[in-house]
Amino acid sequence: MNKRLKIILWYIFISLLYTFDGLSQVKPNTFKLNGEVLMQNKHRLYAGDKQVVAALQKLADKANRALNKPPYTVVNKTINPPSGNKHDYLSLSPYWWPNPLTPDGLPYIIKDGKTNPEANETKDKYHISNLSSDILLLGTAFYFTDDEKYAQKASELLHIFFIDANTKMSPHLNYAQAIRGVTDGRGTGLIETIHFLNMIDGIQLLEGSESFTALDKAALKDWFSSFLNWMLTSDLGKEAAKAPNNIGTYYDLQVIGYALFTDNKFFAKEYLQDYTLKRMDRQFKPDGSQPLELERSRSWTYCIKNINGWIGIANLGNKAGVDVWHYSTSDGKGIKQSILWLLPYAAGQKEWQYEEVSGIKTKWFLPIAQTATRVYNDSSCKAYFIKFGGAQERWNTEPLLMLTSD
Repeated sequence: MNKRLKIILWYIFISLLYTFDGLSQVKPNTFKLNGEVLMQNKHRLYAGDKQVVAALQKLADKANRALNKPPYTVVNKTINPPSGNKHDYLSLSPYWWPNPLTPDGLPYIIKDGKTNPEANETKDKYHISNLSSDILLLGTAFYFTDDEKYAQKASELLHIFFIDANTKMSPHLNYAQAIRGVTDGRGTGLIETIHFLNMIDGIQLLEGSESFTALDKAALKDWFSSFLNWMLTSDLGKEAAKAPNNIGTYYDLQVIGYALFTDNKFFAKEYLQDYTLKRMDRQFKPDGSQPLELERSRSWTYCIKNINGWIGIANLGNKAGVDVWHYSTSDGKGIKQSILWLLPYAAGQKEWQYEEVSGIKTKWFLPIAQTATRVYNDSSCKAYFIKFGGAQERWNTEPLLMLTSD
Protein backbone atom coordinates (compact mmCIF):
# COMPACT_ATOMS: atom_id res chain seq x y z
CA MET A 1 0.00 0.00 0.00
CA ASN A 2 1.41 3.42 -0.90
CA LYS A 3 2.18 5.99 1.79
CA ARG A 4 -0.55 8.43 0.74
CA LEU A 5 -3.27 5.78 0.98
CA LYS A 6 -2.02 4.70 4.42
CA ILE A 7 -2.24 8.30 5.63
CA ILE A 8 -5.75 8.66 4.26
CA LEU A 9 -6.90 5.45 5.91
CA TRP A 10 -5.36 6.42 9.26
CA TYR A 11 -6.94 9.88 9.15
CA ILE A 12 -10.33 8.37 8.40
CA PHE A 13 -9.93 5.86 11.21
CA ILE A 14 -9.12 8.59 13.76
CA SER A 15 -12.00 10.74 12.53
CA LEU A 16 -14.29 7.76 12.88
CA LEU A 17 -13.76 7.70 16.65
CA TYR A 18 -15.54 11.06 16.85
CA THR A 19 -18.04 10.86 14.01
CA PHE A 20 -19.06 7.23 13.65
CA ASP A 21 -22.64 7.81 14.78
CA GLY A 22 -23.15 10.41 12.07
CA LEU A 23 -21.34 8.46 9.39
CA SER A 24 -23.35 5.34 10.11
CA GLN A 25 -26.42 7.14 8.80
CA VAL A 26 -24.86 7.98 5.42
CA LYS A 27 -25.72 5.51 2.68
CA PRO A 28 -24.96 6.21 -0.99
CA ASN A 29 -28.03 6.49 -3.20
CA THR A 30 -26.90 3.91 -5.74
CA PHE A 31 -29.36 2.00 -7.89
CA LYS A 32 -27.83 -1.32 -9.01
CA LEU A 33 -25.09 -1.49 -6.39
CA ASN A 34 -26.20 -2.20 -2.84
CA GLY A 35 -25.75 1.06 -0.96
CA GLU A 36 -26.01 -0.71 2.40
CA VAL A 37 -23.10 -3.03 1.52
CA LEU A 38 -21.06 -0.09 0.26
CA MET A 39 -21.63 1.77 3.51
CA GLN A 40 -20.77 -1.27 5.62
CA ASN A 41 -17.56 -1.81 3.68
CA LYS A 42 -16.61 1.82 4.17
CA HIS A 43 -17.09 1.42 7.91
CA ARG A 44 -15.00 -1.75 7.80
CA LEU A 45 -12.35 0.21 5.93
CA TYR A 46 -12.32 2.89 8.63
CA ALA A 47 -11.87 0.13 11.21
CA GLY A 48 -8.82 -1.21 9.36
CA ASP A 49 -10.40 -4.46 8.13
CA LYS A 50 -7.58 -6.16 6.21
CA GLN A 51 -9.86 -7.75 3.62
CA VAL A 52 -11.47 -4.44 2.68
CA VAL A 53 -8.14 -2.58 2.74
CA ALA A 54 -6.68 -5.15 0.32
CA ALA A 55 -9.74 -4.94 -1.94
CA LEU A 56 -9.52 -1.15 -1.91
CA GLN A 57 -5.87 -1.26 -2.96
CA LYS A 58 -6.82 -3.34 -6.01
CA LEU A 59 -9.65 -0.92 -6.76
CA ALA A 60 -7.33 2.08 -6.41
CA ASP A 61 -4.80 0.49 -8.77
CA LYS A 62 -7.46 0.17 -11.45
CA ALA A 63 -8.84 3.65 -10.80
CA ASN A 64 -5.34 5.11 -11.03
CA ARG A 65 -4.94 3.60 -14.47
CA ALA A 66 -8.21 5.23 -15.47
CA LEU A 67 -6.77 8.61 -14.47
CA ASN A 68 -4.41 8.46 -17.43
CA LYS A 69 -6.93 7.46 -20.07
CA PRO A 70 -7.85 9.97 -22.80
CA PRO A 71 -11.47 11.17 -22.90
CA TYR A 72 -14.08 9.32 -24.92
CA THR A 73 -16.23 11.03 -27.55
CA VAL A 74 -18.46 9.87 -30.39
CA VAL A 75 -17.32 12.68 -32.71
CA ASN A 76 -13.97 11.05 -33.53
CA LYS A 77 -15.42 8.22 -35.62
CA THR A 78 -14.18 7.68 -39.17
CA ILE A 79 -17.52 6.45 -40.52
CA ASN A 80 -20.33 9.01 -40.70
CA PRO A 81 -23.86 8.05 -39.61
CA PRO A 82 -26.59 8.51 -42.25
CA SER A 83 -27.38 11.93 -40.78
CA GLY A 84 -23.84 13.13 -41.44
CA ASN A 85 -23.70 14.35 -37.84
CA LYS A 86 -20.85 12.72 -35.94
CA HIS A 87 -22.52 13.58 -32.64
CA ASP A 88 -25.03 10.84 -33.50
CA TYR A 89 -24.22 7.40 -32.13
CA LEU A 90 -23.42 4.73 -34.75
CA SER A 91 -22.92 0.98 -34.59
CA LEU A 92 -23.28 -2.00 -36.93
CA SER A 93 -25.30 -5.12 -36.14
CA PRO A 94 -22.74 -7.76 -35.11
CA TYR A 95 -24.32 -10.89 -36.59
CA TRP A 96 -24.96 -9.58 -40.12
CA TRP A 97 -22.59 -10.43 -42.98
CA PRO A 98 -22.15 -9.61 -46.70
CA ASN A 99 -24.49 -11.54 -48.96
CA PRO A 100 -22.41 -14.02 -51.01
CA LEU A 101 -25.12 -14.13 -53.70
CA THR A 102 -24.89 -10.46 -54.70
CA PRO A 103 -21.98 -8.58 -56.33
CA ASP A 104 -21.89 -5.79 -53.70
CA GLY A 105 -22.76 -8.04 -50.75
CA LEU A 106 -26.04 -6.21 -50.17
CA PRO A 107 -28.36 -6.70 -48.47
CA TYR A 108 -26.47 -8.24 -45.55
CA ILE A 109 -27.66 -11.61 -44.19
CA ILE A 110 -27.78 -12.88 -40.61
CA LYS A 111 -25.50 -15.52 -39.06
CA ASP A 112 -26.73 -15.70 -35.49
CA GLY A 113 -23.97 -15.86 -32.90
CA LYS A 114 -21.14 -15.19 -35.37
CA THR A 115 -19.75 -11.66 -35.15
CA ASN A 116 -18.76 -9.88 -38.34
CA PRO A 117 -15.39 -8.10 -37.74
CA GLU A 118 -16.77 -5.09 -39.61
CA ALA A 119 -18.93 -4.36 -36.57
CA ASN A 120 -15.75 -3.49 -34.67
CA GLU A 121 -14.90 -0.69 -37.10
CA THR A 122 -17.32 1.64 -35.34
CA LYS A 123 -16.10 2.45 -31.84
CA ASP A 124 -19.04 4.29 -30.28
CA LYS A 125 -20.32 1.21 -28.43
CA TYR A 126 -16.85 0.62 -26.98
CA HIS A 127 -16.69 4.24 -25.86
CA ILE A 128 -19.95 3.78 -23.94
CA SER A 129 -18.73 0.56 -22.34
CA ASN A 130 -15.30 1.91 -21.39
CA LEU A 131 -16.63 5.26 -20.19
CA SER A 132 -19.21 3.57 -17.99
CA SER A 133 -16.63 1.21 -16.51
CA ASP A 134 -14.24 4.06 -15.78
CA ILE A 135 -16.88 6.27 -14.16
CA LEU A 136 -17.97 3.41 -11.89
CA LEU A 137 -14.35 2.78 -10.90
CA LEU A 138 -13.59 6.44 -10.32
CA GLY A 139 -16.83 7.05 -8.42
CA THR A 140 -16.25 4.05 -6.18
CA ALA A 141 -12.63 5.05 -5.57
CA PHE A 142 -13.77 8.54 -4.60
CA TYR A 143 -16.44 7.16 -2.26
CA PHE A 144 -13.92 5.05 -0.35
CA THR A 145 -10.97 7.47 -0.32
CA ASP A 146 -12.50 10.99 -0.62
CA ASP A 147 -9.62 11.77 -2.99
CA GLU A 148 -10.71 14.54 -5.38
CA LYS A 149 -8.44 13.33 -8.17
CA TYR A 150 -10.92 10.55 -8.92
CA ALA A 151 -13.91 12.88 -8.97
CA GLN A 152 -12.03 15.40 -11.09
CA LYS A 153 -11.23 12.79 -13.76
CA ALA A 154 -14.80 11.48 -13.71
CA SER A 155 -16.12 15.01 -14.17
CA GLU A 156 -13.81 15.57 -17.13
CA LEU A 157 -14.94 12.36 -18.84
CA LEU A 158 -18.62 13.10 -18.24
CA HIS A 159 -18.33 16.67 -19.51
CA ILE A 160 -16.76 15.63 -22.78
CA PHE A 161 -19.17 12.79 -23.50
CA PHE A 162 -22.46 14.38 -22.40
CA ILE A 163 -22.17 18.13 -21.81
CA ASP A 164 -19.57 19.87 -24.02
CA ALA A 165 -21.28 21.13 -27.19
CA ASN A 166 -18.29 20.21 -29.34
CA THR A 167 -17.97 16.60 -28.24
CA LYS A 168 -21.22 15.40 -26.65
CA MET A 169 -23.33 12.50 -27.89
CA SER A 170 -26.83 13.23 -29.20
CA PRO A 171 -29.45 11.73 -26.84
CA HIS A 172 -30.77 9.08 -29.24
CA LEU A 173 -29.82 5.80 -30.93
CA ASN A 174 -31.32 6.30 -34.37
CA TYR A 175 -28.32 4.62 -35.99
CA ALA A 176 -27.55 1.84 -33.56
CA GLN A 177 -27.00 -1.66 -34.98
CA ALA A 178 -27.44 -0.54 -38.56
CA ILE A 179 -27.51 -3.29 -41.21
CA ARG A 180 -25.96 -2.42 -44.55
CA GLY A 181 -28.50 -2.59 -47.32
CA VAL A 182 -31.33 -3.23 -44.86
CA THR A 183 -31.82 -0.47 -42.25
CA ASP A 184 -30.13 2.60 -40.78
CA GLY A 185 -30.84 1.47 -37.22
CA ARG A 186 -32.70 -1.08 -35.11
CA GLY A 187 -34.45 -1.17 -31.76
CA THR A 188 -32.10 -3.96 -30.66
CA GLY A 189 -29.37 -1.31 -30.63
CA LEU A 190 -30.66 -0.18 -27.25
CA ILE A 191 -28.86 -3.13 -25.70
CA GLU A 192 -25.62 -1.20 -26.27
CA THR A 193 -26.43 1.58 -23.79
CA ILE A 194 -27.11 -0.78 -20.89
CA HIS A 195 -23.64 0.10 -19.53
CA PHE A 196 -24.95 3.58 -18.70
CA LEU A 197 -26.63 2.13 -15.61
CA ASN A 198 -23.24 1.18 -14.15
CA MET A 199 -22.04 4.68 -14.95
CA ILE A 200 -25.03 6.20 -13.16
CA ASP A 201 -24.06 4.36 -9.97
CA GLY A 202 -20.58 5.83 -10.36
CA ILE A 203 -22.15 9.28 -10.71
CA GLN A 204 -24.18 8.74 -7.54
CA LEU A 205 -20.96 7.94 -5.67
CA LEU A 206 -19.51 11.35 -6.60
CA GLU A 207 -21.91 13.11 -4.21
CA GLY A 208 -20.05 15.58 -2.02
CA SER A 209 -17.25 16.15 -4.50
CA GLU A 210 -15.99 19.66 -5.20
CA SER A 211 -15.07 18.66 -8.75
CA PHE A 212 -18.49 17.31 -9.73
CA THR A 213 -21.04 20.02 -9.03
CA ALA A 214 -24.81 20.15 -8.74
CA LEU A 215 -24.88 21.89 -12.12
CA ASP A 216 -22.95 19.02 -13.65
CA LYS A 217 -25.43 16.50 -12.32
CA ALA A 218 -28.37 18.60 -13.47
CA ALA A 219 -26.92 18.67 -16.99
CA LEU A 220 -26.56 14.90 -16.97
CA LYS A 221 -30.13 14.49 -15.75
CA ASP A 222 -31.30 16.71 -18.62
CA TRP A 223 -29.42 14.50 -21.10
CA PHE A 224 -30.93 11.31 -19.70
CA SER A 225 -34.39 12.86 -19.59
CA SER A 226 -34.09 13.53 -23.32
CA PHE A 227 -32.74 10.04 -23.94
CA LEU A 228 -35.56 8.46 -21.92
CA ASN A 229 -38.11 10.47 -23.88
CA TRP A 230 -36.57 9.19 -27.12
CA MET A 231 -36.77 5.61 -25.82
CA LEU A 232 -40.46 5.98 -24.99
CA THR A 233 -41.60 7.87 -28.09
CA SER A 234 -39.39 6.93 -31.05
CA ASP A 235 -40.17 4.10 -33.45
CA LEU A 236 -36.95 2.30 -32.56
CA GLY A 237 -37.61 2.69 -28.86
CA LYS A 238 -41.10 1.24 -29.27
CA GLU A 239 -39.62 -1.59 -31.32
CA ALA A 240 -37.24 -2.49 -28.49
CA ALA A 241 -40.08 -2.30 -25.96
CA LYS A 242 -41.99 -4.96 -27.91
CA ALA A 243 -39.06 -7.38 -28.04
CA PRO A 244 -40.15 -10.52 -26.12
CA ASN A 245 -36.64 -11.71 -25.16
CA ASN A 246 -33.62 -10.19 -23.37
CA ILE A 247 -33.78 -7.10 -25.60
CA GLY A 248 -37.10 -6.23 -23.96
CA THR A 249 -35.71 -7.04 -20.51
CA TYR A 250 -32.81 -4.66 -20.94
CA TYR A 251 -35.06 -2.02 -22.46
CA ASP A 252 -37.19 -2.07 -19.31
CA LEU A 253 -34.09 -2.07 -17.12
CA GLN A 254 -32.92 1.14 -18.76
CA VAL A 255 -36.32 2.83 -18.71
CA ILE A 256 -36.66 2.19 -14.98
CA GLY A 257 -33.05 3.16 -14.22
CA TYR A 258 -33.12 6.41 -16.16
CA ALA A 259 -36.50 7.30 -14.64
CA LEU A 260 -35.07 6.85 -11.14
CA PHE A 261 -31.93 8.81 -11.99
CA THR A 262 -34.01 11.72 -13.31
CA ASP A 263 -36.21 11.75 -10.18
CA ASN A 264 -39.25 10.10 -11.76
CA LYS A 265 -39.81 7.43 -9.12
CA PHE A 266 -43.59 7.41 -9.63
CA PHE A 267 -43.19 6.66 -13.34
CA ALA A 268 -40.60 3.95 -12.60
CA LYS A 269 -43.00 2.22 -10.21
CA GLU A 270 -45.96 2.45 -12.59
CA TYR A 271 -43.88 1.15 -15.50
CA LEU A 272 -42.63 -1.79 -13.45
CA GLN A 273 -46.11 -2.80 -12.38
CA ASP A 274 -47.88 -2.18 -15.68
CA TYR A 275 -45.31 -3.51 -18.15
CA THR A 276 -42.19 -5.16 -16.76
CA LEU A 277 -43.73 -7.77 -14.48
CA LYS A 278 -45.88 -8.99 -17.37
CA ARG A 279 -42.72 -10.06 -19.21
CA MET A 280 -42.16 -12.92 -16.77
CA ASP A 281 -45.14 -14.81 -18.14
CA ARG A 282 -43.76 -14.60 -21.69
CA GLN A 283 -40.10 -15.24 -20.93
CA PHE A 284 -40.14 -18.11 -18.41
CA LYS A 285 -41.69 -21.52 -18.04
CA PRO A 286 -42.92 -22.70 -14.64
CA ASP A 287 -39.78 -24.85 -14.25
CA GLY A 288 -37.62 -21.72 -14.62
CA SER A 289 -36.31 -22.32 -18.15
CA GLN A 290 -36.16 -19.52 -20.70
CA PRO A 291 -37.44 -20.82 -24.07
CA LEU A 292 -36.77 -17.63 -26.02
CA GLU A 293 -33.10 -17.66 -24.99
CA LEU A 294 -32.67 -21.44 -25.28
CA GLU A 295 -33.47 -21.32 -28.98
CA ARG A 296 -30.47 -19.07 -29.67
CA SER A 297 -27.12 -20.34 -30.94
CA ARG A 298 -25.54 -18.90 -27.77
CA SER A 299 -28.21 -20.22 -25.44
CA TRP A 300 -26.17 -20.29 -22.21
CA THR A 301 -24.86 -16.79 -22.85
CA TYR A 302 -28.31 -15.35 -23.35
CA CYS A 303 -29.93 -17.23 -20.46
CA ILE A 304 -27.29 -15.78 -18.13
CA LYS A 305 -27.64 -12.36 -19.72
CA ASN A 306 -31.41 -12.31 -19.33
CA ILE A 307 -31.29 -13.39 -15.67
CA ASN A 308 -28.73 -10.66 -14.98
CA GLY A 309 -31.16 -8.22 -16.56
CA TRP A 310 -33.91 -9.36 -14.20
CA ILE A 311 -31.55 -9.09 -11.22
CA GLY A 312 -30.89 -5.50 -12.25
CA ILE A 313 -34.62 -4.84 -12.54
CA ALA A 314 -35.19 -6.32 -9.07
CA ASN A 315 -32.48 -4.07 -7.62
CA LEU A 316 -34.14 -1.05 -9.19
CA GLY A 317 -37.49 -2.32 -7.98
CA ASN A 318 -36.21 -1.91 -4.42
CA LYS A 319 -35.73 1.78 -5.18
CA ALA A 320 -39.10 2.14 -6.90
CA GLY A 321 -41.03 0.37 -4.15
CA VAL A 322 -41.83 -2.85 -6.06
CA ASP A 323 -40.69 -6.27 -4.79
CA VAL A 324 -39.63 -7.95 -8.02
CA TRP A 325 -37.44 -10.47 -6.19
CA HIS A 326 -40.39 -12.33 -4.73
CA TYR A 327 -42.96 -11.67 -7.44
CA SER A 328 -44.25 -14.72 -9.25
CA THR A 329 -46.96 -15.40 -11.77
CA SER A 330 -50.01 -17.50 -10.97
CA ASP A 331 -48.19 -20.61 -12.19
CA GLY A 332 -44.99 -19.93 -10.23
CA LYS A 333 -42.75 -18.16 -12.75
CA GLY A 334 -40.20 -15.87 -11.11
CA ILE A 335 -36.57 -14.91 -10.72
CA LYS A 336 -35.73 -17.44 -8.00
CA GLN A 337 -37.12 -20.37 -9.96
CA SER A 338 -35.15 -19.37 -13.06
CA ILE A 339 -31.92 -19.13 -11.06
CA LEU A 340 -32.44 -22.54 -9.52
CA TRP A 341 -33.09 -24.01 -12.97
CA LEU A 342 -29.63 -22.89 -14.11
CA LEU A 343 -27.80 -24.01 -10.95
CA PRO A 344 -27.30 -27.74 -11.69
CA TYR A 345 -25.91 -26.92 -15.14
CA ALA A 346 -23.45 -24.41 -13.66
CA ALA A 347 -22.42 -26.96 -11.03
CA GLY A 348 -21.83 -29.68 -13.63
CA GLN A 349 -24.63 -31.86 -12.27
CA LYS A 350 -26.50 -31.69 -15.59
CA GLU A 351 -25.20 -31.50 -19.14
CA TRP A 352 -26.26 -28.47 -21.17
CA GLN A 353 -28.21 -29.89 -24.11
CA TYR A 354 -28.79 -26.68 -26.01
CA GLU A 355 -26.68 -24.99 -28.67
CA GLU A 356 -23.87 -22.76 -27.41
CA VAL A 357 -21.31 -21.82 -30.04
CA SER A 358 -19.15 -19.96 -27.50
CA GLY A 359 -18.92 -22.85 -25.03
CA ILE A 360 -20.43 -23.04 -21.55
CA LYS A 361 -18.82 -20.51 -19.19
CA THR A 362 -20.04 -21.67 -15.78
CA LYS A 363 -18.15 -18.91 -13.92
CA TRP A 364 -20.75 -16.45 -15.21
CA PHE A 365 -23.18 -18.02 -12.75
CA LEU A 366 -21.06 -17.14 -9.69
CA PRO A 367 -22.41 -13.61 -9.09
CA ILE A 368 -25.94 -14.88 -9.73
CA ALA A 369 -25.47 -17.56 -7.06
CA GLN A 370 -24.14 -14.98 -4.64
CA THR A 371 -27.12 -12.73 -5.27
CA ALA A 372 -29.55 -15.62 -4.74
CA THR A 373 -27.88 -16.39 -1.43
CA ARG A 374 -28.19 -12.81 -0.21
CA VAL A 375 -31.77 -12.32 -1.35
CA TYR A 376 -33.31 -15.75 -0.81
CA ASN A 377 -30.92 -17.21 1.77
CA ASP A 378 -30.61 -20.19 -0.57
CA SER A 379 -28.15 -22.71 0.84
CA SER A 380 -27.57 -24.53 -2.47
CA CYS A 381 -26.50 -21.31 -4.18
CA LYS A 382 -24.22 -20.38 -1.28
CA ALA A 383 -22.59 -23.83 -1.34
CA TYR A 384 -22.03 -23.42 -5.08
CA PHE A 385 -20.46 -19.99 -4.65
CA ILE A 386 -18.11 -21.09 -1.89
CA LYS A 387 -17.08 -24.23 -3.81
CA PHE A 388 -16.46 -22.58 -7.16
CA GLY A 389 -15.96 -18.92 -6.22
CA GLY A 390 -12.90 -19.14 -4.01
CA ALA A 391 -12.27 -18.56 -0.34
CA GLN A 392 -15.03 -17.76 2.14
CA GLU A 393 -13.58 -14.30 2.83
CA ARG A 394 -14.46 -13.19 -0.73
CA TRP A 395 -18.06 -13.22 0.37
CA ASN A 396 -18.05 -10.09 2.49
CA THR A 397 -15.96 -7.70 0.41
CA GLU A 398 -18.57 -7.21 -2.29
CA PRO A 399 -19.18 -4.95 -4.13
CA LEU A 400 -15.47 -4.11 -4.12
CA LEU A 401 -14.57 -7.50 -5.59
CA MET A 402 -16.84 -7.07 -8.59
CA LEU A 403 -14.69 -4.10 -9.51
CA THR A 404 -11.31 -5.59 -8.71
CA SER A 405 -11.50 -9.21 -9.88
CA ASP A 406 -9.59 -10.14 -13.02
